[in-house]
Amino acid sequence: MASITSARRTESGRVIYVSPLVRYLVVSVAFAGITHLLAAITGLLSGDILYSLQLLAWSIGYLAFSIIWLMYTRPSRSMRKEEAFVLVALAWVLTPFFSAVPVSVVLHIPLVDSWFESISGYTTTGLSVFTGGVDPFFHRYVPSVEQLPPSILWWRAYCQWLGGFGIVVMFFVFARLGGLPAHLVGLAEGRYERLEPSIAKSLRALMLTYLFFTLVDIALIYFAGAPLPNAVYDAMTALSTGGFETHSASIAFYHSFKIELAVIAGMIFGACNFADLYALLTGKKRKFSGETTSLLLIIAITTLLSAPLLLRLGMKWTTNNPFREALFDVVSAVTTTGFSISNLGKAPELWKLILIILMLIGGSVLSTTGGIKQYRLIVFFKNMWWNIKETLQGDVIVRRRIGGYTIDYSEIAAVFAVIAFYIVGETLGTILMVVFNPQYHVIDAAFEVASALATTGLSVGITSASAPLSAKIILMVLMTLGRLEVVGFFYALESARRIMALRRRRSELLSYQ
Repeated sequence: MASITSARRTESGRVIYVSPLVRYLVVSVAFAGITHLLAAITGLLSGDILYSLQLLAWSIGYLAFSIIWLMYTRPSRSMRKEEAFVLVALAWVLTPFFSAVPVSVVLHIPLVDSWFESISGYTTTGLSVFTGGVDPFFHRYVPSVEQLPPSILWWRAYCQWLGGFGIVVMFFVFARLGGLPAHLVGLAEGRYERLEPSIAKSLRALMLTYLFFTLVDIALIYFAGAPLPNAVYDAMTALSTGGFETHSASIAFYHSFKIELAVIAGMIFGACNFADLYALLTGKKRKFSGETTSLLLIIAITTLLSAPLLLRLGMKWTTNNPFREALFDVVSAVTTTGFSISNLGKAPELWKLILIILMLIGGSVLSTTGGIKQYRLIVFFKNMWWNIKETLQGDVIVRRRIGGYTIDYSEIAAVFAVIAFYIVGETLGTILMVVFNPQYHVIDAAFEVASALATTGLSVGITSASAPLSAKIILMVLMTLGRLEVVGFFYALESARRIMALRRRRSELLSYQ
């Protein structure tokens, strides 16, 4: 039997038939090319000629290769569901890698650092190694954010904005051109929900909703007092709940409560369920799951309770008033955005623990956020209530419904699996971080691990250019796993196992013949 990478030519000799998994992996190259193309164009408009032209050359090479590959190859068969899961999982690994290579070459920095930044961008995490320091393993200088050319700054923003929208949607665009069934693309990432009767119209609606609220937040930030380029940048990274900024001080650079409020609006937009946002925009009737209400309640209650707590803790790490500090930190953490207005490395351990919990909770499903998600928490706590009612009422079976939809036991089991994944991931990640880097305090290590796993981006100072290689690798793995979540990760593992088992069985059959 031919291997997964084998190919055969047609009679014309022009088209090569390859495994569908091999054919569509090129979309990772194309997606990286699109990111660099946008960054190069914006960089040229910003007056950055040297670096922009280099990125432009890389993007042309990537896109040309992708187009030629798709033109001269055809899938040898229809794609299996298992392969779709593997394809999307590999995309979250390969796309950041291909996107990182040009940045490493252009800036003359270690690949691991540009790869870290790329993963942080596409996964909408926001942790950054562009802090101005020497990489201790490769002994090469990594510039600070302020030292980056405009094209690289915009590359970071486009990584987050496109990553927030989802590589899965871009897979849909390219894969449909090549004949990949759209339902496999949506299913593989486990985040798809129909906004319209057809998948194509749903994705179009999702795209327009994402763009609309980006424009809304650009206007809010601009009229709050930020320069237009900064407003565009911050809106892109706020709505994607990514948190990259053009200054190391993040949003604290502006010293403006008005801009902070505008950024908060963008973070909340990005953390809401986009199906809810689309229904509000179009006036369509939709049974809401309660996620938006839950998110806003958590923000309001935690802020009101935290403000007096911060006052009692002394506020020595920030010059902001307690309400302003509490509001911004709470929104940034629970929306898993990662903007900051103070030095959290100097914050009390109690405040760090509160932010860890908020980061792991996260925003809504079908949003740009990470974490456990509001919907799963609603299912978790309602399931506890349902069990109590069934116990008290004896033989009466309680109807398990949320937002008008029936919740079966398999979905409840999946919710518990995701929660368990985050608990285990947080615990194991913290242990590994401290074992390999004993110089870190346990709370600080737990904070950075939660930030990576929930794709948040808040940092207490561990993530930097001078961080040990082991710390960078641990955080890179956690960011990728956090974006895939437990469902996508285990689907990909099981799918890969089934593909390998199928290949072995076919090889054995051929050997018998």
